[in-house]
Amino acid sequence: MNDIKSWKEIARENQMFPKGDWSLWMILAGRGFGKTRTGAENVMELVNSGKYNRIAIIGKTILEAKSIMVEGISGLLSTTTAQKAYKNAELGSSANNVMKFRYYKSKNQIIWENGAVAYLIGADNYDSMRGLQFDLIWVDEFAKFSHPEEVWTQIMFTLRLGENPICIMTTTPRPLEILKELSEDEKTHLTNGSTFENKSNLSARFVERMEAKYMKTTYGKQELYGELSLEKKNTVWKEESVRYREIDKDSLERVVIGVDPSVSVSENSDETGIIVAGLGFDERIYVLDDLSGKYTPPEWAKTVCNAYQDYQASNVIVETNNGGDLVSEMIKTIHPNIPITQTKAIKGKITRAHPIALLYESNRVFHTKRFEKLEKQMRDLSYDKKTKNSPDRVDALVWAIHDLKSMGTRKYHISSIEF
Repeated sequence: MNDIKSWKEIARENQMFPKGDWSLWMILAGRGFGKTRTGAENVMELVNSGKYNRIAIIGKTILEAKSIMVEGISGLLSTTTAQKAYKNAELGSSANNVMKFRYYKSKNQIIWENGAVAYLIGADNYDSMRGLQFDLIWVDEFAKFSHPEEVWTQIMFTLRLGENPICIMTTTPRPLEILKELSEDEKTHLTNGSTFENKSNLSARFVERMEAKYMKTTYGKQELYGELSLEKKNTVWKEESVRYREIDKDSLERVVIGVDPSVSVSENSDETGIIVAGLGFDERIYVLDDLSGKYTPPEWAKTVCNAYQDYQASNVIVETNNGGDLVSEMIKTIHPNIPITQTKAIKGKITRAHPIALLYESNRVFHTKRFEKLEKQMRDLSYDKKTKNSPDRVDALVWAIHDLKSMGTRKYHISSIEF
């Protein structure tokens, strides 16, 4: 213990205390990510800074608050700050900028030498928070609380001290509406993360088992990748219809690129959807890449041309509702020999997407890896047409797969289709 590294020296970037104007830091991540360690280290550093002195440590039960959040291998007593304090106490000296503290297990309290106090609370007894007030609250595994809505109500009422009262929430997600609401709140700083980001600190055998059994499952998305997924009604794509399978380049009969272009770029403009998909000799369709993003027209045209070469594509399918022939001309300026099919959307997005979603359900389409942003748009596309943002990635996906499923012996050139 002669050379204890600080948290800033060992933490990954998404474990560091975030900047910005937020009141809830929600760390929504997979098992083994290091959520508890992240919460404990940041709480200790915040208290040690002297900026926070009335703290709540909330676990599902008081026993879990003690055994996991305080005494556990990743708990407060194991943090680098605690180790430095203990080390110097043993040596009869004090560490620079590190305050000593005492853990009163029977009283469910931690008291620092500057008078800061942390109260351990069990969420199952959330009414015990009445009458208390805090400037900092750390909540661990919120998603498994028996009464999450009631607990959050009490948190909001008690988080009322100081200039900037904040809450840190570390949890693996479950399909709870309150988690979704909190994650989308403008005062929430959301950190997502997967189990595999922390694989250097996990058993290699554990990682191998998780990858083999759960990596490509819906349960794995939640427990390993920390994805919050609510089963929505009236969605075009069902959660379980997105399946994963790798494929070698030599096993592909044909590759195309679907493009849903944006003709402007600004903070509020839509993305340009760019999806690479291929038809295998097994007559299955494989989504190979999602290159979508916010681009200027020259940028997305260059991205499409690079993808055409990298994947040795046969065709580029471009929606021309915005920009007309100019869209194809942008690509032809960079790569004159690229075969292009111009498409014009005359039907609604839902009508176009529905037959493609049916292909997914019938095991005709596979993703070669997880495409988080694309798959979120797919899950959000609803028959009730309440999608907040334009599903540009989905549009590009639809164009690419529609072209592959209708493949014939035709030769490809600049042509127009309506769909």
